[in-house]
This record gives sequence, C-alpha cells and structure tokens, in this order.
Amino acid sequence: MADLRFPPQLSLEDPDSTGHGGSPISADQRALMDEMQTPASPEEAPFSISLDDSATVYVATKDGVEFGGVLFDEKDDRVLLLATSILPEYRGMGLAAALTRRVLDLLHAEGKRVTVRCPVFRSFVQQHPDYAARLDRKSGRDRGC
Repeated sequence: MADLRFPPQLSLEDPDSTGHGGSPISADQRALMDEMQTPASPEEAPFSISLDDSATVYVATKDGVEFGGVLFDEKDDRVLLLATSILPEYRGMGLAAALTRRVLDLLHAEGKRVTVRCPVFRSFVQQHPDYAARLDRKSGRDRGC
C-alpha cells in the first residue's frame, strides 16, 4: 500500500479520542477537513475502493495508484471509523469527500452500525447532515456530529 499516514490506531475498546478534547488534530487531518468545506463537484472523480482485511483499511485507488484509505476497526456489526488519509498530491480534487461518502454508503448498504472517531468523517457529516442518521448514536461516541 502507498505510504499513507494514519494517526495511531484505536480500537472499539479505547476511550473517546475524537479530537474533541481528546487527541489533537494533525495538519494532514486539518487539510482533509478543509476539503469537506468546498462544494462537491457535479462529476465525481472515478476511483475504486477495495477492502484490505489484513490491515482493516478501505483502500482507494485511482489510475493504478493507491492514493487514500480509511482505517477502521470492526466487531460484530459495528464499524469504528478511525482515520482517513489521502496522499498530498491527490488532495484538492474532491477525493476525500468522495471516499468518505462511498465508505458511509457502503457500510449503510451492508447494514453496519457506524461509529465515527475520524475528524475527517465528522467534518463530512457536519457538511452533509443527511448522513448523520447513518451513524450509531447509541454508543455515545458520536458526540458533536
């Protein structure tokens, strides 16, 4: 996989590390969160998503290059979205928002309960409130969305 930078891995058992008084938000995460503020392009850039079970990452590939990924943890039917990474040269093209949207759509279609700890996903949900209903609020870990 490409040299994607993810924050330290968390798990379903970890205490709340959301960036809301928890872990600080990195410059890379801030750059991706800023991309969520820009309007969506009418034509989404083509890319594919595959699941790397061994690394618990959804990997995004465009033109044969693994440009991004979403790190997650899964237990039973709950998926905890931990971190998003996009290579710097692929930022500013709407790929971060498109990857976020596709992962949420995929998990929703699979009937998974989704908990968000990733600040990039939180920013996306704040900009697209229709996705908030897809998050599992029973866990108490999605505060601030």
